[in-house]
Amino acid sequence: MGRITIPVFIATVSSGLTVALYSSVWVAEQAYRIYFEGGSWAEWALPLWAIGILMVIAAAISGSIAWFLARRFQQILLDFTEYLSEAGNAGEDSNAHLTAVPFSELRRLRVVVMRSVGKLRRDNEALRETAYVDPRTGMPNLIAIEKLIARTLPRARYETPAALMVLDLDNYTRASERLGALASEALLKASGERMSRALAALDGPVRNALRASELAAMQADSFALYLPTAVSRDHVSNIARAIRLAFAEPFVIAGQSVSLGISGGIVMAPEDADTVQKMFRHAELALKQVRKDTGSGFRYFSPRLNRVARGKYMLEAELREAVANHEFKTHFQPKVDFQTGKVVGAEALARWIRPNGKIISPNTFIPLAEETGLVTQIGEQIMEAACRSARIWMDEGFDATVAVNVSPRQFQATDLTETVLSILKRSGLPPHRLELEITESMAVSEPEKVARVMRPLRSLGTKLAIDDFGTGHSNLSILTQLPFDVFKIDRQFVSALESDEQAPAIIEMILAMAETLGLKTVAEGVETERQADFLRRRGCTMAQGFLYSAGLPHDSFLEFLRKWKAKPSVTRLQTG
Repeated sequence: MGRITIPVFIATVSSGLTVALYSSVWVAEQAYRIYFEGGSWAEWALPLWAIGILMVIAAAISGSIAWFLARRFQQILLDFTEYLSEAGNAGEDSNAHLTAVPFSELRRLRVVVMRSVGKLRRDNEALRETAYVDPRTGMPNLIAIEKLIARTLPRARYETPAALMVLDLDNYTRASERLGALASEALLKASGERMSRALAALDGPVRNALRASELAAMQADSFALYLPTAVSRDHVSNIARAIRLAFAEPFVIAGQSVSLGISGGIVMAPEDADTVQKMFRHAELALKQVRKDTGSGFRYFSPRLNRVARGKYMLEAELREAVANHEFKTHFQPKVDFQTGKVVGAEALARWIRPNGKIISPNTFIPLAEETGLVTQIGEQIMEAACRSARIWMDEGFDATVAVNVSPRQFQATDLTETVLSILKRSGLPPHRLELEITESMAVSEPEKVARVMRPLRSLGTKLAIDDFGTGHSNLSILTQLPFDVFKIDRQFVSALESDEQAPAIIEMILAMAETLGLKTVAEGVETERQADFLRRRGCTMAQGFLYSAGLPHDSFLEFLRKWKAKPSVTRLQTG
């Protein structure tokens, strides 16, 4: 039954009914002749073969008539089916062939179907627009440009390459914070319009590279320009230059003047990519390199960037493994008090030592740890080890504090205060023997958060130091808002004491500021007797550097303390 058509089914049923009706009439006729006319069953009005022929003829005639009538009904249903299947792509006149419907039931069905299909068509158009259009700018979105790339990328050749630019607005986040949400979307839309106008204004040979191109808005403040027929790198470079020049003039949004720049990463296909995923990944790698090297501009992807990225991914995997295996060791660089000549503390330094003995430079792993968020776990491990070591120093009778660097990522964590208190409790170290160091940029960017985190810790005696002081943009108004105890003078000023005429003046200014605020000072990177003598004469409180010792592991530092206590190096404190 699942395979039979409507005309065949109706014809079969009609033939069966005809045979049944003919048989019933024949039986009734025979019964009448027997009971009313005295006949017998053996006496038939017609021969059996004649009856069979008449029955077949009647069944064939009735079945044929039924088949032809049902055939018309079948065609109407087929028209409806075709209309429904093609409604998504049909034009406005797609229902013209449905007007001649002979049955009232089908006419009502036609009205319902046309209304439903019309609604579905409108909903489909709305969904299509939502799927392929960025609602903020009205431009094609990431899905639309990916679809175009997937369709045209196979046609790219070395002689006729394609190109993709991933574009990112400079300083958009800062402008967005100043303008607010609604004005920020207006700024984003204006940026897209300005790029479109800049591309439309290009002419000459460069215009050929824009044939069938598409400019799309992606997530956040990113855009993408795809050129299926880029022609040459020279043309792509001219297009990038035109886009960059388009942002030379400031925007006027909500009555405010806003200056933006734009940067981009460029990849050529098939030279450097042969899939949609590689196109975007390589263009984004080039953009990241721009941000890292110069902060702004355009750059082409090169295979070297891919090698660097793979190396970075491998290093990240090793870094995660190192965090899990506690491969980070704590070294300590002593701090010497200029007045007493005693070691009064030490700075805890993170050192990554692989199981094979290889030492990874902090300049290599610290930026990656910051980027991946692993610096929070590393910082906690270093702080725990530092506090345990400081507790041992205390038990041996040494009056020395330990200073631990706290990264901006750790300060972003909402539980930093609880983390520090928990570590102090587990290690048994009194809070006043711990000093936390933060960078000057962190102190300036979020002074309220720093004060809020440090308030309960300082009430217990924990100290706060500002690291690398003099390299940022601090001022007295900011410093007076924060609960600092120590200024750490950056090593670049100390090392320049004997070569830069301005360095002494800068250090004296920092020392005077600290004295005004009643803060202690630590000079980093002290390497010569002359540097130490200058700092002592100018009133610096403490010094640390290679003049006294490099960073030492726990056992070596403990031995250093014992020897220093037994025989302090007073010659290092002489005026010379």
